[in-house]
Amino acid sequence: MAIRNNGITAPRAAQANYSKVSQNAGTNQVSGADTQGGAYVILTTDDLVVSNDSIAAPMWSSNNPTLNIFYTSSTQVSSNVQEYYVSVYQTASTEVSAEIQFDIAYGDQVGSGSQFLNNLVTGSTPTRTNYGQYRNLVLGDENANFIFANTTSSYWYAMPIERARYKQSILPGTWTLKLGGYNSQLVTTVITSPNSIDPLSQTLFATGNFPTIANSDLVWTNSSGVAIDLSADNPNVPVFTGTVDLQALIANGTFTSIQFSNNTSRNIRAGMLLKILGTAFGGADGANDIFIRIDENWMGGTAGSADATSELQLTDDSKINTTTQFCDAGRIFQIISGSAGVQSPNTSKNINGYSSNSGSYGFMLPDINTLILNGSALDAIPEAGGINFGTSRSFDTKGENALDLVNSLNRGQQFTINSQEDLSSDYIFCRAKNSEYNYSANPSFISSSTGAVLFPEFINNPTTYITTVGLYNISQELLAVAKLSRPLEKNFTKELLVRVKLDF
Repeated sequence: MAIRNNGITAPRAAQANYSKVSQNAGTNQVSGADTQGGAYVILTTDDLVVSNDSIAAPMWSSNNPTLNIFYTSSTQVSSNVQEYYVSVYQTASTEVSAEIQFDIAYGDQVGSGSQFLNNLVTGSTPTRTNYGQYRNLVLGDENANFIFANTTSSYWYAMPIERARYKQSILPGTWTLKLGGYNSQLVTTVITSPNSIDPLSQTLFATGNFPTIANSDLVWTNSSGVAIDLSADNPNVPVFTGTVDLQALIANGTFTSIQFSNNTSRNIRAGMLLKILGTAFGGADGANDIFIRIDENWMGGTAGSADATSELQLTDDSKINTTTQFCDAGRIFQIISGSAGVQSPNTSKNINGYSSNSGSYGFMLPDINTLILNGSALDAIPEAGGINFGTSRSFDTKGENALDLVNSLNRGQQFTINSQEDLSSDYIFCRAKNSEYNYSANPSFISSSTGAVLFPEFINNPTTYITTVGLYNISQELLAVAKLSRPLEKNFTKELLVRVKLDF
């Protein structure tokens, strides 16, 4: 059989693959016997069919559709690489079977959440580098902003899937990602060794015992230390209604414990700064202010209780929106609250499944196999559709935000996602008619001296067994071999049809 390098040969009638042998004096000859001649049949266009199929498959290693536990490498975490991205494994990174499943990179437009690459270049940080790289990749414009469903966010988390995990792209409408966060209530028990005094803090007093701090001495600020307007009618604005008890402040300026009074706060988010005015300790206002960053582990929430730890379940809106949007990275879908492409009816989200005040939860970019999670939406309090994630946006400070997202994944314990591949297949139908391929070209069947067939039964009742089909180009160069599962009997009473499938 023959095929060209670039396709099928021009259609024409197949040539006979056998010929007559003239009678001679050999006793094994039979007048008019047919024996095998040519060994090739030229294919025609009727012998070829091209098929395109979309194949879906589990994304993760070992064809596992879901990851429930997420591991990192201690070697990578302790290196400078961690400020750019963190790799996530399906098992402990020291195991032989460990393979990278995806990476997590935190990007920030102003470079917050990481340290300066060069102290002489303000704002030059790994997180700003990440932001610029993905802005060029996704938006294609160095002046563009990431707008998640009409709401601009200046920081996000990118989750590119490892190339070895997928065939071609993410299959939209089939994935579910669960993130675990914290609620908006501060714990009321004593927190020992807080270790969350923010670098913005000024010199601390060291007088030993302190009185209870009055509300008038407390100011909530953003991550840059700028006061938040508590008068704004916004559910994201924290309202502090009680007192903070500083249990002790030892001589070296380190808190040993801190306690928030019962029912003292609402709408508090991990990562916020609580500024305690220096005047509360008899010092000068401004010069001796203390900044305490609210640590995620200080947030209340017990599984099964009314103030349970918040959880967010995410998917894309490909089943909701009938018009597909495109960007420089190909197709782009909004990430919404839901599962496997089905929108969640949760009332804390708006009608589109977005966070109430922060837009969608990000972008799903199937053609570059990447999820981008909107940091503002994750940081929102549960009442506003977030998980109180608490992104660290301190300037010139190693925030470890990517590691915090790994922890959030382990609290959620589900990342289900499928890959998609458009597979092009050539079906070649190889036919052996009743009069073809009934004789062997093996030299052992022919007398070397007379050229006569040695076995009379091979003349009178020829039978062969076909085991292999070879595909050749017009120069009779072998291009592909198809092996049959078992030998197939062939004689003058039988015809054979073999379907060969070539995948590309």
